[in-house]
Amino acid sequence: MTKAFTLIVMMFNLFLFSQELKYEEVVSVDSTITKQELYNRARSWIGLNFNKKTSSIDIDDKNQGEISVSGVIDYRNKKNYFGSGCVEGPIKLALSIFLKDGKYKYSFHSFNHKGSGGYGCRKTDYGVITTSEKAPQPSWGEPNDKAWKDIKSFIVENIQLNISDLKSFMNKPHESSKDW
Repeated sequence: MTKAFTLIVMMFNLFLFSQELKYEEVVSVDSTITKQELYNRARSWIGLNFNKKTSSIDIDDKNQGEISVSGVIDYRNKKNYFGSGCVEGPIKLALSIFLKDGKYKYSFHSFNHKGSGGYGCRKTDYGVITTSEKAPQPSWGEPNDKAWKDIKSFIVENIQLNISDLKSFMNKPHESSKDW
């Protein structure tokens, strides 16, 4: 009976609380490509795509095959709606890349929105971005589903471009492995 009750409570919590927004995938490449080569490729891609002023490398472990970085994307709304300028601002994010011989896993996660405010309005923060369709209570005022959807749409576009670029980059030999 206790196990059944625990299972019901766990299932209820899954439906009650939204999951953190996350984009992850395990990508297989040529099985002859070593973890070391994939590490070199990933490290180079991060160096090219994460601005030194707004990002940091949190984990850089060549032996374990893990690189984790924190960064920022600057959200600017594409749609005009009441209060749209109040929510514009930085969205912090994290990227983790795990590497093994012949494959790697990426995970874009920990999206956290901070509004910078606009002319004539207070800054509106939504905080952790989740999979919920309904906007959470922002730092002040009423939830705005238009802003919430626009922020999530902006994240999706940005991350899809990064994923496409990362996959393309991970399929090209690193400069140090070329014969020159």
